[in-house]
Amino acid sequence: MRRLIPTIVLVCLFGCDGPSTNHPEEPDDELGEGKLDGQGPGGAGSLIGGEDQDPAVVEAEALLAQGKAREALTRIDQAIAEQPSIGRFHFVRGNALSYLDRDGDAQIAYEAAIELDPEDPLAYAALGNLLAFGKKASQTDKRAAIAQYQKALKLDPELAPAHQALGTVLLDLGDSQRAIEALENANRIAGGVETEYLLAQAYKQAGNGEQAIAHAKSAVEFEPSASGVDLRLLYARLLLDAGQTDAAVREFEQAAKLVPDAPPLRLEVVRGLLDAGKPDAALVHVEWLAAQLPDELPVMVNHGRVLSALGKTKEAIARFDAALAKDPGLQAAHVYKVEALVVGKQCKAAKQAYAALEKQLPDQPDHRALVKARAFLDRCK
Repeated sequence: MRRLIPTIVLVCLFGCDGPSTNHPEEPDDELGEGKLDGQGPGGAGSLIGGEDQDPAVVEAEALLAQGKAREALTRIDQAIAEQPSIGRFHFVRGNALSYLDRDGDAQIAYEAAIELDPEDPLAYAALGNLLAFGKKASQTDKRAAIAQYQKALKLDPELAPAHQALGTVLLDLGDSQRAIEALENANRIAGGVETEYLLAQAYKQAGNGEQAIAHAKSAVEFEPSASGVDLRLLYARLLLDAGQTDAAVREFEQAAKLVPDAPPLRLEVVRGLLDAGKPDAALVHVEWLAAQLPDELPVMVNHGRVLSALGKTKEAIARFDAALAKDPGLQAAHVYKVEALVVGKQCKAAKQAYAALEKQLPDQPDHRALVKARAFLDRCK
């Protein structure tokens, strides 16, 4: 997943891990949903020293950049032993500890840095990242992080990573308008692929599809190669949502060309092409998936969906039944089997398939899988 954790640095560096596109409408969304990720160095990032930085800081951060967090911690601890009252040393110590996943100790270090140098915005921002992007970060933690970002920005209104982090947290909390404001500030000060990507998501959340598309397009232009395929998938989805089907299909197909050997991505392409009403195009990709991963349930289910959309009801039901033989409780297979039977005008069998799904979800008439299956079944009336 593309990381949404801005680095708090004097020179800001960004990393990418490549996400899956979020499909909340899909009962079989085994790929997961885009979300804030606490992996890596506690979200704190690193500090690359300029000419005015203490040699111990420069050395420790160089070691962190090389992935040598333990050596960095040893070096900065030596400096702290000699000069314990320098706040920046404790800030760097927090960075090293967060790289080592010692978040509790990192928090103590950042708080010490703030106490020793309350005018250093980087320490507040790093503490905010630690709170917001920890693996077990709660809503309360994220709101506490917002206060830290605000302190950092009061000291340095041009600290772009703090604006970006603030926007990311607000976006996760559903406060899209304030997220947009923060992210626009980050984009103005130090715009790039990450800010454009986040702004696309923020404007989408706010219901402004036009602006979302514009920012997603800009993100793709920043990173048009295989490393930016996650950006392209978001762009394709936004185009599809806006009714720009042909353009969306081109972007889905381009994503597959850029990373042809990635099954999760190809599955996203299949789903996108199905939603675009292009089952013939989707068939090419799902057949590749079926050859590579014949026993994977998401592949089996989506293969069935494609076959159903092509009017091959018998073959589609065989795929759904094969998936259910492996996992009788697989809701997606039940739901799309109902759809395939309805499309094939086998209403009696469709009702039986719906009843089988009901047994999987007793006393849950409003479960989204049942709601979706009923919508298909209503076509039989």
